[in-house]
Amino acid sequence: MTCVVGKLDFLTTLNPTEQPVPEMGKVYMNVEMTQQMAQLASNFCALVERFEDCQLESWLEEMADLLPRLHTAVSGLGHADSMSVYEHSTDYDARFNLFTQLYSVLGERNGYNYEYDGIEGQRLSGTLADDITDIYFDLKHGLHLLDKNPTQAARDWQHSYEFHWRHHLVDAERQLGQIETRTSH
Repeated sequence: MTCVVGKLDFLTTLNPTEQPVPEMGKVYMNVEMTQQMAQLASNFCALVERFEDCQLESWLEEMADLLPRLHTAVSGLGHADSMSVYEHSTDYDARFNLFTQLYSVLGERNGYNYEYDGIEGQRLSGTLADDITDIYFDLKHGLHLLDKNPTQAARDWQHSYEFHWRHHLVDAERQLGQIETRTSH
């Protein structure tokens, strides 16, 4: 059962051949990269929003397939230049609700120890639920900006990735890769 949505209708208004001529001091995003990022962000959010409707194994496989493509797309946007400190208005209740739902559904697949736990006598750990929740809310914020200002959405994804969800993405990719390895043997 596939849990991901199709193409985004509003992205058809972005035409790669109609890029504006850059003004002095302004950087314009590559429209095709922004479209790709928007599509993958939308797919990620839709997959997260429907996790309860899917078989867990199928959902994990789709997530494991989607994360590296998302990583490539956000990296293709470049680096966030001259951005202020990362901050988003946060609905902590919504974050907590999503986190606890994912935490419950993921069960034993949720927790992991960091590969780089190097502090003697101390074990650092993370959860897939936390990683997915944080990525979800940062991607969703960019999707809300997309209709009004695709360039601002791309910059928001760049900035939030670099300052917040980059490590969540790497950790989730690593954890899902380990799950795939265990289930394929």
